[in-house]
Amino acid sequence: MINDQIKSALKAGDKTRLDSLRYLMSQLQNAQINKGRNNELTQVEFQQIVKKIIKNSEEAIEQYRQGNRSDLVESESAKLDVLKELIPQPLSDKEIKSLIGQVIKQSGGRADGQTVARLAASLSQ
Repeated sequence: MINDQIKSALKAGDKTRLDSLRYLMSQLQNAQINKGRNNELTQVEFQQIVKKIIKNSEEAIEQYRQGNRSDLVESESAKLDVLKELIPQPLSDKEIKSLIGQVIKQSGGRADGQTVARLAASLSQ
């Protein structure tokens, strides 16, 4: 998947996308080496690697902003946009409320609110 996107970016001459994907590919290869040759990375591990890179990029953007380096903020933001395309986007508040509403409707609202909040928090970690 990533290799195909790298090829497309190369053909399109999209340097920002190409650089972002190549960096991701190197991080994935490092993780694969650490895991062992015979063990493939899972989808969860892939997403964890992408999220880690995204977090690092967001921190870099903040530092660039503090240093008044708008050129670097713009460049890093473009790379960040490419990486964010590779992971599922979080649900909106509206979508989450809808799902909760469906569960309450199906269960008849028999759960204690504090218990639900505690369990939801434990699942999101």
